[in-house]
Amino acid sequence: MTNKQQETSENIQNKEAENLEENLSGSTNEESTETQKDDSTSEEEKEPEVNREQELAKELENTKRRYLTALADYQNLQKRTAKVQAESRDRGVADFLKKLLPVIDTLDKAMEMCSKSEIDKKVMDGLEMFSIQFSDMLAKEGLKEIEAMGKKFDPNCQEAMMNQSIPDKEDDEVIQVFEKGYTFKDQVLRCAKVVVNKK
Repeated sequence: MTNKQQETSENIQNKEAENLEENLSGSTNEESTETQKDDSTSEEEKEPEVNREQELAKELENTKRRYLTALADYQNLQKRTAKVQAESRDRGVADFLKKLLPVIDTLDKAMEMCSKSEIDKKVMDGLEMFSIQFSDMLAKEGLKEIEAMGKKFDPNCQEAMMNQSIPDKEDDEVIQVFEKGYTFKDQVLRCAKVVVNKK
């Protein structure tokens, strides 16, 4: 082999080596570019997923808040409705009891007259039993007699019909009851009509 042939062979080998290096560097650049593209693509895909999760979390929180508000409103409505119903019932019962007060007065007078007159004991016992049962039934509904006799005069639940002066009684003490007074659940249905001692 001549020197010229050797040079030609070396030149060919050098060119092939250069081409190989270029190919290798080109493929490396392409791989790195593709890797960068893949990374940027995955980041772009992840970003919408994160945003979607945040939106869902906010929506869930808003839904929860609206639910709790609606539940509180419903419970308040239930309480108000129950209160209105109870007040309406109490007004109805109070009106009915007011109409019964003259009947109670008549029964009390009848019992008083029967105790002073000679009447069959069985009839008297029957009247007393009826009076007790009737009073118990009214008491369960909330009707209560105002205790006035011997108490200090109270203008909030008593009405002074007249004054008398009795030395051995306290000043402003109720010494006689003309007509009984009644309350219904701390509400005065009728004031007691009384005689008050004045010194």
